[in-house]
Amino acid sequence: MKRKEEPPPGAPLWVLTYGDCMSLLLCFFVLLHSYSTLELEKFNKAMSSLKGALGVLPYQQSASPVPNLQMKPGKGENKKKGKRSKAIAALNKVISENKLSGVIKVSETSNGIHITIGDPALFDTGREEIKTTILPVLKQIVELISTGEENVRVEGHTDAVPIHNDRFKDNWELSIARAMSVIRYIRNQEVIDPRRLRPVGCGEFHPVASNDTEDGRAMNRRVEIFIEMGD
Repeated sequence: MKRKEEPPPGAPLWVLTYGDCMSLLLCFFVLLHSYSTLELEKFNKAMSSLKGALGVLPYQQSASPVPNLQMKPGKGENKKKGKRSKAIAALNKVISENKLSGVIKVSETSNGIHITIGDPALFDTGREEIKTTILPVLKQIVELISTGEENVRVEGHTDAVPIHNDRFKDNWELSIARAMSVIRYIRNQEVIDPRRLRPVGCGEFHPVASNDTEDGRAMNRRVEIFIEMGD
């Protein structure tokens, strides 16, 4: 009886080839994962070198570093910033001339100007009538928004001490009345659409300092004006 021919010892040749391919693919994905956490330029260089070694990207062109592009401010944005800077300079000049630098602060925001006016400069204690000493500053603010393109929000703030008079039930009513006084002054100048004006009464609920000290309470009694500048 003829004996069957026994296969040669060891794994078939196709198994070795298949194993080599799997090993190469495993290395490829390990390297791919590793380089994904590095800079894009290094990753692209690695992909370019792997292309020739593994032959898995036959139609892809050689990877080239991607330039690091930085956004430059457009002409419109520079124009806005220039307008804000001029407006702030004009405001600070009027504030300094009227010796109000200690109670009025002006700063630039991402879309306009923020003005903080301390309580003594604008109102007497427990009152909502605007004091005459602040009128030059308010007039300058009106001049800044005379183009009619700005949105203006006026916030009234108080300290946490309960109010005791017949005019207002609480600090919230006082803060709303003070915001409305500033809004009415601006509206009466007839330089801006009233739909662009917004009064907000915040009462004692948004302090910037502790109400446990007199200095802190003085800082909390304030009016804040936010001007969103047009183009």
